[in-house]
Amino acid sequence: MFRSLFSRLMVTYFVIMLITLITLSLFLSSALQRYVIRTTEEELIREAKELNRHYELYDRGWVSREYMELISDGITSYENTSIWVVRVVGDIGLLQFQYNPRGTTDREMEVTPFSKEEIINVLSGNIIKNIGKFGDRFSAPVLTVGIPLKISGKIRGAIFFHTPIEELDLILYDIYADIWKATLFSAALAAVLLYWMSRRISKPLSQMSEVSREIASGNYKRRVKVSSKDETGQLAISFNAMADSLEKLEDMRRTFVANVSHELRSPLTSMRGYIQGVLDKTFDPEEQEKYLTIALEETQRLNKLINELLDLSQIESGQFPLNIISFDINEQLRRLIIAQEERINAKEIDVVIEFESNKCMVKADPDRIKQVIINLLDNAIKFNRQQGKIIIKTWKKRGKVYVKIQDQGIGMPKDEIANIWDRFYQVEKSRTGQERGTGLGLSIVKKIIEEHHENIWVNSSPGEGSAFIFSLEASS
Repeated sequence: MFRSLFSRLMVTYFVIMLITLITLSLFLSSALQRYVIRTTEEELIREAKELNRHYELYDRGWVSREYMELISDGITSYENTSIWVVRVVGDIGLLQFQYNPRGTTDREMEVTPFSKEEIINVLSGNIIKNIGKFGDRFSAPVLTVGIPLKISGKIRGAIFFHTPIEELDLILYDIYADIWKATLFSAALAAVLLYWMSRRISKPLSQMSEVSREIASGNYKRRVKVSSKDETGQLAISFNAMADSLEKLEDMRRTFVANVSHELRSPLTSMRGYIQGVLDKTFDPEEQEKYLTIALEETQRLNKLINELLDLSQIESGQFPLNIISFDINEQLRRLIIAQEERINAKEIDVVIEFESNKCMVKADPDRIKQVIINLLDNAIKFNRQQGKIIIKTWKKRGKVYVKIQDQGIGMPKDEIANIWDRFYQVEKSRTGQERGTGLGLSIVKKIIEEHHENIWVNSSPGEGSAFIFSLEASS
């Protein structure tokens, strides 16, 4: 029953809400009871003081007993309230006047004389308030209020007002009923809201669980519906972004496998054919060196592909140590340009070098930065037009050295620039021959620069070429 998140949320929230409502109702009922009792006590005290004034007239013989009964009936605000006027005679208190509740058949009920100790607090000038049977003089609990009886300014006894607690309970019962009705209505309304809220929270999570199982089984098309902007909605957005990335990665992986399979099969087939031809003496002796040279170039191509795969594996596994030293980036650029001289001359490319200063010292791993430059130069030559231009520039600014390698090649659409750093990604899917790559070079380049805690970016437009710019820490 409680295995699902929805049922746990629903039960937990409902129990918390129910405990809160019941606790509030109990506290409210208790507070209301105290308020009613306190209000009743104050009212009875006021009435007792009013009766004291009339009794003083009665004690002097100025008014009759019938007048006192009529006054007592008008003074009491609560039904079934008994009034006792006790005069102290010696060490005991005698009942001098008694007003019984309506409907009492015996107007002169017998009341046991009071001992002086029973009314000592009142005789001391204090007002007493008590809930109980008043010395077992009542069969049911009553609220008793006693005040000093004053005649001619002197305390002569006590006036007691007794109101049955049952009468007060009757006043409270209707209010209690309203409180609990409101509690039950609130609980029902809260249950509906809790159901809706719990479903709203758990539904996206259930969808994510379902979609994740489908993704695990190979279906990358499903997405979670985003229905809110809260944390759950943000989680759904992030989940969908992850699913997009997984789908794109899977597409690139499949493309990569196809590309690598082709890249491996083509040179291996060529190498096998050439070597087999040499061994079988199919080629003329003067042509054997030519075909062996081609086979050697294919092995170099395979070696480059394997090295890139190994580099990517090292980067992803975190086994990518850097040997940070200070070296001249300008000198490294000159040497790498000279190493590519044959390819540059083959396409009649003009190389323009713009160094801010003859020497430009940086703090980096020279071997890894060499790998970055070779990849960028290779792309600049490979995708440049015949008789194009390559601009290589370095400059220093605010403790950083910036390196720019710009070509006049085919360029890239702006909507694909953000994807070129992804593994296996290739802008031009239709490239063939020597212009076809594995889509690993730029991914490795970006990882190397990021390992140096630096940045790399590209400015490119279709038909206008591309400019790759990366930063390194300057060495003073």
